[in-house]
Amino acid sequence: MSLRAADGLWRAGRYHEALAAYERLVPDLPPAQLRLGMIYVLRGERGPAERAIRRAMQRGLTNADYQLALLYLGRALADAGRSELATHTWLLMEACHPAQVCRYRAVARLLAADLALTEGAYAQARTGLQAALTEPLPAAWANFARYRLALLEAGTDSEAALGLLAHLAGPRAATDPWLDPLLPAVGHGPEDLRRLLTTPPDQRSQLLGQFYLERGFLRLAEAQFAAVSRPDAATMDDRALYAAVTQWHTDGNIEELEAVVARYPDEWRMGLILVMAYLRSNADSAATQQLELLMATQPATAELELVRASWHLMRGEYASAQQAYQRVLDLAPAERLGDYALLVARFHLSTTYELCSSGLRAAEIAARARPDDATTLTVLAACRYYCDQPSGAAQAAEMAWQAGAGAEASYYLGLSLASLGEQQAAREALIRAADRAPAAPWRQRAELALTALR
Repeated sequence: MSLRAADGLWRAGRYHEALAAYERLVPDLPPAQLRLGMIYVLRGERGPAERAIRRAMQRGLTNADYQLALLYLGRALADAGRSELATHTWLLMEACHPAQVCRYRAVARLLAADLALTEGAYAQARTGLQAALTEPLPAAWANFARYRLALLEAGTDSEAALGLLAHLAGPRAATDPWLDPLLPAVGHGPEDLRRLLTTPPDQRSQLLGQFYLERGFLRLAEAQFAAVSRPDAATMDDRALYAAVTQWHTDGNIEELEAVVARYPDEWRMGLILVMAYLRSNADSAATQQLELLMATQPATAELELVRASWHLMRGEYASAQQAYQRVLDLAPAERLGDYALLVARFHLSTTYELCSSGLRAAEIAARARPDDATTLTVLAACRYYCDQPSGAAQAAEMAWQAGAGAEASYYLGLSLASLGEQQAAREALIRAADRAPAAPWRQRAELALTALR
């Protein structure tokens, strides 16, 4: 196979097949070794990625490919936790010359800025984002840069943040097939940020703090909650709750949570969060005491039983956890039944405990309540497959895929089709799973399953 043909597989997103094609070309062509290293980056194989890319650079690359190599090498280093070296690698792009091969420089600035943002170096991130936007960027990357900059500005200048969001282009379209796989996903972040920035000012800090907290920007969240005065009333509002939760996430300090629970003993939500904090801190005795207190003083609810189930699960008490999960379903309000049933099904799927009785039943309940939800249909497909219902599993997996599911659904579709004897269709589904999430465990599982096909 020629390099052009192998590149065609990459451009089509067929990374699993491209991997084998590049491997055959590596001895003769340094660009093939670079592409191989790039695929290793996508697959999360950081050591092989770094070795392949560095070897390709040593063998000799065109200026454009050399710049591309720096982008992917930096990504591999960042993924391996070597942030300083990753940033230094991307900064090497500042010396690119001549101008016509510097088209990746702005992307390098953006990747370095995003890494700084995730590590809490907000001033460095702001400078890098602004520098990236001074040069031409593909539309999808420019959108990402403006969104990240808006995220930083939102806490102090909502008008500036809204102005940045207003300049986002339409839906993401294909830009450069070599760059697209490196573009971080943002989900509904831009829409959610735009919506909360239009809320009344007296609510904005709390909502923005929650937004930051959910995305892991803990120092930004802490600043927003600190901007909201603490309530002095006997009844707690969400500001005290989220401020305490942020403190716990930031430095692992449970004392703030304990103080809020002591101050508002009737607020069972805070008590539940404290139980989970104790559990995650391996403070089993304190978690038990707090949970028993809640059970003794609060009426039975689905939320309370869910925490009880988590408590048993973390202690390895599967039978008791299963009983608590059953009470969750019994107590769940009708409008939340699908959500809770999905949690119960996930418990059985992850532990395989009573999977084909209670687990499959919970998955079916969830699917009836959420018939168009990709995640629910994927869990249903998995339960059916492991419970020897390949036809029903294939049907649920196909429905999940059509609803927008990812690699997991395609993986279970492939397994189910293989069980039904449809080998070629199974192979296509498994390859699709590997291509959709090359850095996820589903790629590894799909490739293992592919080896078992005839």
